[in-house]
Amino acid sequence: MKADLHNHTIHSDGIYSVYDTVMMAKNAGLSLVAITDHDNLDSYKSYLEVKDKLPIDVLVGVELSTWYLGENVHILGYFYNNSNPGEELLLFLEDIKNKRILRAKKMINNLKEMFDIEVSYDEVASLHKEIIARPHIARYVADKYNMSIQEVFDKYLSNKSPAFVPTSNTTTKEAIDLLHRNNGIAVWAHPVHNKNKFNELDIINMGIDGMECFYPDNTLEDTNHYLSLAKEYNLLVTGGSDFHDHVSHSEIGTSYIEDDDIEKLLCKLNIK
Repeated sequence: MKADLHNHTIHSDGIYSVYDTVMMAKNAGLSLVAITDHDNLDSYKSYLEVKDKLPIDVLVGVELSTWYLGENVHILGYFYNNSNPGEELLLFLEDIKNKRILRAKKMINNLKEMFDIEVSYDEVASLHKEIIARPHIARYVADKYNMSIQEVFDKYLSNKSPAFVPTSNTTTKEAIDLLHRNNGIAVWAHPVHNKNKFNELDIINMGIDGMECFYPDNTLEDTNHYLSLAKEYNLLVTGGSDFHDHVSHSEIGTSYIEDDDIEKLLCKLNIK
């Protein structure tokens, strides 16, 4: 068995539906796939609509953007019995969705004021009705100004750019506790992205349940390091490709976990 536990769809900054993403996961040889869209659970409704047609098992989770010591830390949430979380988290995510609209408009204004980059919010919104995130703006700018998406991010939309606007100011500890209060477990997503930024034990001691040990950006040394930490602190081992599309991120099934680690996760989530 293989499971890729970190993927995005049209409900955040991916480009494929839940159904199409799951079919690609099946074709990649996976037996379990997770949908973890950014800061929302809109994919859960889509999952229920096509559940009976899906050829492999699916977990519907979420990826929360949080902050610790000025660094962006992403936390993946998965839910007991693969069900919706508590009302508190759903209300939190609805608030984040509203803030994302304001955020997108502010970043678009910043691009004009700071870099003389013209972006039409209405045009971007018409192309991406679910949610507008940085990759959507980046694709628009890349097409209009004949640039690569990575170039747009590097020059204009990275966390360090003056045009950048954070999604929220939620702290990592707040997000972990929120998940725990609302039917979920918390997994540190791609810790390699926070490498050498702070003491890793700071995040572990906040009460995370697992760590994404397998990730496309890892070196072999990174993976072995995170596996060692997971073993030492009795954390779940997860892995995921962070699939969005066929250009900006790795292909689905690139990173995954196998048999024993899958069983431990499903046991934790009370999924038979």
